[in-house]
Amino acid sequence: MNRSQAQQQLLHSLPFVSTFPYKLANMDPNLAHIAVTRNLNLSYTDVFPGYLTSYTCRISGLSIISEMEVPGVAPVPVPAGSEDVRIRRRPVPEYLKEATTRGPVWELDERRFLLRLPGIGRFLASDGHTLDMDPDPGTDPKDAMPFLLGTGFGALLLQRGGLVLHAASVAVDGRAYVFCGRSGIGKSTLAAALCNAGCLFVNDDVCAVGSNETCTPVLWPDGRQLKLFEESIARLDLDSRRRGVVRAGTGKHYVEPPLAKKGGLGADVPVPLAAVYVLRDQTLPNEGGIEQLSPLNGAQALLNESYRPRLDLAMARGSRQVAVTAAILGHAPIFRLTRPRDLRGLADTAAELKAHWRGLAGNP
Repeated sequence: MNRSQAQQQLLHSLPFVSTFPYKLANMDPNLAHIAVTRNLNLSYTDVFPGYLTSYTCRISGLSIISEMEVPGVAPVPVPAGSEDVRIRRRPVPEYLKEATTRGPVWELDERRFLLRLPGIGRFLASDGHTLDMDPDPGTDPKDAMPFLLGTGFGALLLQRGGLVLHAASVAVDGRAYVFCGRSGIGKSTLAAALCNAGCLFVNDDVCAVGSNETCTPVLWPDGRQLKLFEESIARLDLDSRRRGVVRAGTGKHYVEPPLAKKGGLGADVPVPLAAVYVLRDQTLPNEGGIEQLSPLNGAQALLNESYRPRLDLAMARGSRQVAVTAAILGHAPIFRLTRPRDLRGLADTAAELKAHWRGLAGNP
């Protein structure tokens, strides 16, 4: 079925007046989605190009065109046809017929990654180029979007090769510093505190590391905002930068990074990686500080701190991922940072890190 036939079939099936633009303008978006994708198995922007709004942004150095609003990401112009990734709302299968690897809620084949979240929806990353979302009935697409931009986008980045860390990062003097650790350990809060102390925000949560022509590890800044809990927002005096709820019931809010509008980093300019820090909670009174890891322990830390370790192993792109890991180990030292979780100590931790960076750069 060609586009003209699809348009005619949809128009004849809807109880609106006969003028096409009027029908489209007065059509409920959910009805439009169901009518087109369920009945015709097409995206409604495929059927009606130019009539429905698209949203554009950049994430991890990639240009994005989306059929849906992308919360927590600053919009930037992306010319049609030049995008690296398309985000679409369309039916997603329950299973992959030729899956090669399966996890508890995911599976993958040679080209695709499928994520199933009961009560939320299904998500499909294909060929490192498209991300499809199919929310369950009654699920607000905005509540499903964090999963698409999290695990879904992480899988898409793995399809494109390279290394994906569960991390937040900032930059100083054109050099990036990455903070890894388990969920809830305070990566985003520490990045926000460092931005308050004069650093520039690079990215949060999903951190893609690549390498340039000189085999130097690099990060791409993007338009994503920080995701912070209420307590962190209050401690860091960032209430005026709050931009909305991440997902109902999580207690997290999107927060525009400090200094984001004062000389921020260009989204299409990679930043050399200077160091990686694995965060650890202080458990004893005299415990704390920064400790450099050996190359062997550093390599293990990079594996442990990958965005989804089991998925990372299943989707490893062989030599390129190994090459990026080798580039990090050869150019950027890896440290363990042990610090108190008390938010009152954030300023001290930020000061300790900035002093450490001066030492790494030979400027004590």
